[in-house]
Amino acid sequence: MDDNKVVDATNTTEDQAATPVEPTEAPAVEDDSAAEAVVDADNEDATVNADDTPANNLPGFRAGDTVRVHYKIIEGNNSRVQPFEGIVICRHGSDVSKTFTVRKIGADSVGVERIFPLTSPNIDKIDVIKRGKVRRAKLYYLRDKVGRAAMKVKELKK
Repeated sequence: MDDNKVVDATNTTEDQAATPVEPTEAPAVEDDSAAEAVVDADNEDATVNADDTPANNLPGFRAGDTVRVHYKIIEGNNSRVQPFEGIVICRHGSDVSKTFTVRKIGADSVGVERIFPLTSPNIDKIDVIKRGKVRRAKLYYLRDKVGRAAMKVKELKK
């Protein structure tokens, strides 16, 4: 038996002998744009273009900014995009596990907070409505405020 041949013994019975199978090679990549993952035959690490990751397509925002997050909601067979607008009160984590918390005042002056993963494929886009001028990284003190004071953050001068 050849050393280059691979034996496929998954669907063999006692009466059938294992048949040799030719090894498959990685498909040749015609386009060098790294939009697709390219796998080398010798090296199994996949390389993906850094510009296509969801985190790099998002605008730069920080705590105190008012943002509108367009989030994909899947209900049964259909999906829709639901905007959630509020103030970013904090950013957590590092690397792939980065999250950010957005707070808005809902109906009957009830505060609603939502935590979004920054690298989520369900985030369609993030619009920065206005930049806030704050001196803290975590704006948890806004939770104690009531009414308009809960949404009051100084706007950053341009």
